[in-house]
Amino acid sequence: MSDKLKDFVQAHREEFDSFTPRPDLWQDIAAELPAGQTAPQEASAPEAKVFSLNWNTAWRYAAAVALLVTVGLALRYLSVNNAQTSAPLATNGQPVTLEKIAPELRQMETRYVQVIEKKESKLKAMGAEVQFAELDSAYNELKKELYTTPNKEVLLQAMGDNLKMRIALLNQQLEVVENKNSDKKLRAL
Repeated sequence: MSDKLKDFVQAHREEFDSFTPRPDLWQDIAAELPAGQTAPQEASAPEAKVFSLNWNTAWRYAAAVALLVTVGLALRYLSVNNAQTSAPLATNGQPVTLEKIAPELRQMETRYVQVIEKKESKLKAMGAEVQFAELDSAYNELKKELYTTPNKEVLLQAMGDNLKMRIALLNQQLEVVENKNSDKKLRAL
């Protein structure tokens, strides 16, 4: 449609240019208008705020809102999951104890911990000390997983292996210290 108008204007350009308005035409039009109507209305009319929104801006706002909603939902999901995994609750609302989840854990810990404590005290008496920081952290992680895993036998086996490894390390350390002490005695003779 604009092409037709453009063609029409180009075809009749000379006719348009031949007629020019009189120089006093706009003054005559302004005189016919009621006096003071145009200028005061423009001055007293409050400026309307124009809010323009193009698609690029709209997409940015939509992306920002979507990002905020996603972050909010992710934080909510993580907080709910942390609350559920940290301490499972029984039907009465009280936290479930490890004794109810794995009653055999206490027997196993009692049995191995007594042996470990005896060997550690023997090492201390000989002037040596052993720390199990990594084994402690691994044992505590396994203990936390007992609350959530359905296969507690595997975890109990891993926990038992952890305690057995400590006993084996203590035995090796005792053997090294005893050999060292016997060498010192032999050299002294």
